[in-house]
Amino acid sequence: MRGSLREVRPGYWQLRVSLGRDPVTGAPRYRTRSLRATQREAERALSALVTEVDEGRVARSADTVDSLLEQWLEHIEHEGRSPTTMNGYRRLKAQLPAHFLRLPLRKVSPRTLDELYRELSRKKGRGASTVHHFHRLLRAAFNQALRWEMLDRNPAPLARPPKAPSMEVEPPSVAAVRSVLEAAAVSQQPENALRFRLIAATGCRRAEVCGLHWSDVAADFSSVVFRTSIVQVNGELIEKDTKAHQQRTVKLDAATSRMLEAHEADCRDRAGEFGCRLEPTAFVFSDAVDGSTPIPPDRLTQAWRRLADATGCEARLHDLRHLQASLLLDAGESVTTVAARLGHRDTATTLRVYSHLMPGADERAADIVGSLFLE
Repeated sequence: MRGSLREVRPGYWQLRVSLGRDPVTGAPRYRTRSLRATQREAERALSALVTEVDEGRVARSADTVDSLLEQWLEHIEHEGRSPTTMNGYRRLKAQLPAHFLRLPLRKVSPRTLDELYRELSRKKGRGASTVHHFHRLLRAAFNQALRWEMLDRNPAPLARPPKAPSMEVEPPSVAAVRSVLEAAAVSQQPENALRFRLIAATGCRRAEVCGLHWSDVAADFSSVVFRTSIVQVNGELIEKDTKAHQQRTVKLDAATSRMLEAHEADCRDRAGEFGCRLEPTAFVFSDAVDGSTPIPPDRLTQAWRRLADATGCEARLHDLRHLQASLLLDAGESVTTVAARLGHRDTATTLRVYSHLMPGADERAADIVGSLFLE
């Protein structure tokens, strides 16, 4: 029989079954169990323990939650996860309680996670939405543990994080946004007016505006292609692909096109004054005279916040995306068109976020159906 047993003192037995070697350290691993029994009962218990191990009903790793998370983070980083995603995951891990990180994987149950979520929300004062971030992190890590055969089950799907309230987005008014754009145009950084205008006119993300190169702008300035975005990790600006990992072409209105054309002329003139050329690879928005470096996305947020406060606008910069969606949906544009302009991977995301902004669609549907029954 694989495994061993020994009588540590009269009537008390220790069972041990080999789990092979640890895939990380190479050290031998064992599953042990102690019980009070006769020798015959101990032998039967050992046979049952061997069966449990063979069938994968016990954890095959002595790793802790902390070591699993480190191995998982290293694994997905090598798979190509974005720096911002990895930075967010590591921040979440650093906020997990030390006593939870020290737990052996085999001791983590759905109840353990429920207690963790209560601790994070009550003792640590975190909101339900934030606790859900922890839940998604752990569920993904434990799924990887299953694939690595470190566990026989994932406890996270059976755990219940606090219910996060559903928040309907409220787009700002056109008048409020226009007041910020007008204030930006006469500020010390008038180019912010164009940056904000591009976000409002295309529904793009701030990181995508910062990632625009002149080669992404059509020759007649009628459209732009969002191929990359700029993220800031540990103070370093990194260029990566878009959030949806795909490029998209978005048409511009005539006024935005004219502003972009005027900005390009200004950039060429400035580069020429310093004996430089504005190459196609140059960034559309840059502090460098040759456009060789991007601007940080946080700068746009800070500039918007200052101007919004000064004009009494309560909207966030990100709310310009919501304004784009609401205007298009209210005008009767298809969800497919809205999803394409916003850069959503599929229309399900658009419907989930913006379905409440489509009251007119239901009325139009009723009219269409009703007209079929008219004589």
